[in-house]
Amino acid sequence: MLTSSATEEAAFRKTVLENGLRVVSSEMPHARSVSIGVYVGVGSRYESDERAGVSHFLEHMLFKGTSRMPTAREISEAIEGTGGSLNAGTEHELTTYWCRVARPQFRESLELLVDLIRNSLFEPDSIEKERMVIVEELNMINDYPGAKVDAFIDEMLWPEHPLGRDIGGTKESITSMSRDDLLDHLGTHYTASNIVVSVAGNVEHAEVVDLVSSLSEGWPAGSPQTWVPVGPVQSEPQVRLQTRRTEQTHLAIAVPGISLADPDRYAMDLMSVILGEGMSSRLFVEVRENRALAYDIQSGVSHFLDSGAFVITAGVDPKRVYDAVQTVLEQAAGMRDSLSEEELEKAKRFATGRMLLRMEDTRAVGAWMGNQELLYGHILEVDQVVDAVEEVTTHDVMRVAGNLLVSERLNMAVVGPSRSGSKLAASLTL
Repeated sequence: MLTSSATEEAAFRKTVLENGLRVVSSEMPHARSVSIGVYVGVGSRYESDERAGVSHFLEHMLFKGTSRMPTAREISEAIEGTGGSLNAGTEHELTTYWCRVARPQFRESLELLVDLIRNSLFEPDSIEKERMVIVEELNMINDYPGAKVDAFIDEMLWPEHPLGRDIGGTKESITSMSRDDLLDHLGTHYTASNIVVSVAGNVEHAEVVDLVSSLSEGWPAGSPQTWVPVGPVQSEPQVRLQTRRTEQTHLAIAVPGISLADPDRYAMDLMSVILGEGMSSRLFVEVRENRALAYDIQSGVSHFLDSGAFVITAGVDPKRVYDAVQTVLEQAAGMRDSLSEEELEKAKRFATGRMLLRMEDTRAVGAWMGNQELLYGHILEVDQVVDAVEEVTTHDVMRVAGNLLVSERLNMAVVGPSRSGSKLAASLTL
């Protein structure tokens, strides 16, 4: 039996197939493109240390050939040959396979994505080649100071936890990964009830459901898998320094944040906008425009099922790194004490405007539906999120800043010519 949900006014429609696979869609009659996404409820936080990176490795392998299209070239040409885009991504809590194509290619493109997931070959030779590619990908990340800073921050925020590991795993885990490991991961997590198919474009929901129903015949339902919860939050500040001969000192300052389900997430998001998103943000104006301490400085947030983070990143002159850190921390501390209605309204316009503009694109709409349905189990209408943002008060933002931006929860990662970790640690106070 199929179950469907939608209201007359709803922008998104949902049907659950008999095997538990969820189909969500948004009809966009004026769009000439269709975006298709297959969202799988597994990512790096579901992995053991021994199998670190298996989700990412598996994602790579699903593009290497199926029984119908035996080579990677045939797969890419099937989409790119029509002017479309095809890609995938592994995150901490989900894995996504997506394409964006012209409307006439909708059916064959959806068939291709399902074929990748259900009928990939996992040829031993292809596995060995991709193993080497992934090791080089890990090497590349280590070569970039900015990426290394990000990796350090994750390790500090979530020590000895899968969220603190590189999504790609380690050289040791990738080198030892077997074909059976990949197939076992596929069989365990790529079950119908752990998958959402999301389609946005000039396609009716009934057509999407009919095609997905046909393509998913015989797909076992499976059972939900568990993930490792996050442990206690830190109780003292931390600094990680890697001394390198670089022209800039790359740094990141972060604190643990809040989860996807926390009602304060919108206040935290607005705090980030005010502090470091855009050229009119407090950090950009003070650090770059007023003091010329950095070319680029920005902040951002992440929200997970039971955790989150607020992170500020910058590249600064090594001779002025302590001035830069002090200025960043002063601006962060100021967030707890002072916020005008005018500044908050400007942040709301920025956040909601950015969101509304994205929702004209079929790819963004498909991701909106797929991510929420997989992680929340339901999809918020855009106007619901706009209303939630508008309800945030100056008191809410300062309260959240007061809870999160405290000295004992500070983490700082630095990669550059600096040599004194103790001096950096002494400067880490709010």
